Amino acid sequence: MIEDINIRILATGEWLARRLAPFAGTLGLVLLLALAATIAAAGWVFPIYNWDMFAYLAAAHEAPGISVEALHRHAFETMRQNAPAGDFIVLTQDRDYRVRQYADPEAFFTMLGFYRVKFLYVELLGWLSDFVDPYIAVRLLSVVPAALTVGLVAWWLARERALHLAPLAIALLLVCAFGERARSGTPDALSTMLFVAAMLAFMARREALVAILLFTAFLARPDHAAYIGVLWFVSVFTRTFSWGAFVAFAAAAIVYVPMTQAGGHPGWWVHFWFTHVEFVPTLEGFDPDFSLTVYAYAVVRVIVRSLVEETWLAVLLLGCFAWWQMTLRGFGFSRRETTVLVATLLAMGAKMVVFPLHETRFHLPYLIVFGLVLICALRDLRFLPGTRDISRQAGPRSAA
Repeated sequence: MIEDINIRILATGEWLARRLAPFAGTLGLVLLLALAATIAAAGWVFPIYNWDMFAYLAAAHEAPGISVEALHRHAFETMRQNAPAGDFIVLTQDRDYRVRQYADPEAFFTMLGFYRVKFLYVELLGWLSDFVDPYIAVRLLSVVPAALTVGLVAWWLARERALHLAPLAIALLLVCAFGERARSGTPDALSTMLFVAAMLAFMARREALVAILLFTAFLARPDHAAYIGVLWFVSVFTRTFSWGAFVAFAAAAIVYVPMTQAGGHPGWWVHFWFTHVEFVPTLEGFDPDFSLTVYAYAVVRVIVRSLVEETWLAVLLLGCFAWWQMTLRGFGFSRRETTVLVATLLAMGAKMVVFPLHETRFHLPYLIVFGLVLICALRDLRFLPGTRDISRQAGPRSAA
């Protein structure tokens, strides 16, 4: 009897799947739009309050003649008026570092060099703050780019005639905790949106857009320079030479030192020490000697924390396994798709060597692009024997 019930359930499920197959692309688009709306709503109603918001608010409020005390007061009062009392206490009192930053404007001011280098984000935040409350501006710069990123994912899938695989793309975003980017007051959502748009332009061979979008992604997060350089390098060897990536990398190389110096960035090793060793209360006069032991320990610690606390390394390993198995089974990848896959692995490895970071949010845009290429390669896979292949409408794929 139980076997009969199971057979009936399976038969019903297959019947339903066959009937819905012609509408799979439409259903996929609806699911993605629903995800975008859900993420935007959750990001607006249930924001995450983090300490970095103080620094970004202050950096965006800087102007000639404004005092350190005024910057400090602006940042902390803005958060006091908008964050729940309990969250504000945690952000200002739960450890010695935060207590010092709350009590000492001069110490707080020395930290802003870490944040000014996210030039585009800071400038947009300052511009939006002229029209809306600064806290609202912070929320808008997370919620809107996050929703638009889901739209870009839908566009990517539609362009590749793979909207019927939207559930896989949604699963990728969920496993990578993409929704948290809409809730956090950081440049991550904006940076991810610009990067995904740039790689979509790369896949479409729109090199002018590639140059513009990759460079603006770099201005939002300068650490994208590593990926941009690797992408250009790999494109040479895969014969998909991207002059857009070359122009973006050249521009990033030209402006990197002046931008970081103008922003008062304390330098690679001080930033490394601050991130991986200790939160010193002030950077005034802080200049630790380089230590290979400290560096090696930090790399090992980041790898361990990535395995234990985060998901990005698991997603990357799963993606590599899928890529290997798909290649063995004859799934074809165009040269541009291969370029993206190889560049992603090399760039993420390079970033782990130069400045290892364990949090998934720092690797999110690369995981999205890597995953979308693999998902789209499944566009012609028949999940139900005997069903019409609904994804062949695009015609033959370009080898480039």
